[in-house]
Amino acid sequence: MIVPHTDSTRWTVLLPVKPFALGKSRLAIWAGASRAEWARAFYLDTLDAIFHTPLVQQVIVVTADSEAHVLAARAGAKVADDTPVYGLNAAVHRGATHAASSPTGGPVAVLTADLPALRPEELMQVLTDARHHPRAFLTDHTGSGTTILTASTPRMLLPRFEGASRTQHAVTGAHELIIADVPGARLDVDTPMDLGAALSLGVGPYSTALRSNMRELPTPGSPRAGEPPWRPPSPYRPGYPLCSPRSYFRK
Repeated sequence: MIVPHTDSTRWTVLLPVKPFALGKSRLAIWAGASRAEWARAFYLDTLDAIFHTPLVQQVIVVTADSEAHVLAARAGAKVADDTPVYGLNAAVHRGATHAASSPTGGPVAVLTADLPALRPEELMQVLTDARHHPRAFLTDHTGSGTTILTASTPRMLLPRFEGASRTQHAVTGAHELIIADVPGARLDVDTPMDLGAALSLGVGPYSTALRSNMRELPTPGSPRAGEPPWRPPSPYRPGYPLCSPRSYFRK
C-alpha cells in the first residue's frame, strides 16, 4: 500500500522529552551531575535540527519538565503536558492525541530527544522515504532500538519504544527504513562512548558549547576501562548499513 503523500507533504513531529533531572543516567559515569545539562543540550540540538527541516510544519514537544516547556515555546513548538510521567510510549500517545486534534493534519513522526548529531538533510531523507508507508521506523545505531517512528495519521503510530523496539515495531507491521547515510539520525546518545561518536560526527551548537567546558571524553576506539569500544554499525546486520563519521557545519 502506497500512502498518498507527495514529496512536499508537511509533517508534524512529536518530540517526547523526559525531565532533564531524570535523563541520561548512563552518562553519569562520566558526566556526573552535569548529565542534566547534556540532556538539555541534546534536546535543544534535536529541536534545532527539526525546525531546520523544510518538510516539518509543526513540532509538538511532550514533556513534564517546566524548563523544556519554556524552551519549546520559545523555539515555536507546541507543548503537550506529560504529567504524570509514565514513560516514552505513554508520552507518544499523549502527543498523538494532541496532534490528532490539530487542524493542520498530515502525517506524524516521533523522534527521540537525544540526537545531537542529527542533520536536517538526514531527517528530510527519512521523512521522504517514510511517506511511502502507513507506518515506518528507523533503527538506532545499536541495531536493536528505534530513533524515529512515523505514521500516516497520529492514531496509527502504535509506539513500542524502550527495550528491543526494532523488533517490536516490526512485529506490529511498521516498515523498517533502509537508508544508507543518515548516521546522525541513528545515533541516540545514552553512554559516554555514544557521545564520543556523536562528537566525531559533528553535533549541534548546544552540545558543542557544552563540550567546550567539559573534560576529556572517550573517543571511538578508545574506551574507558571496562567499556567495549564504539564501532560503526556492521554492514552485515540486516537493515543497518555502515555509516562513516564525518563533520558538518550548521548554518
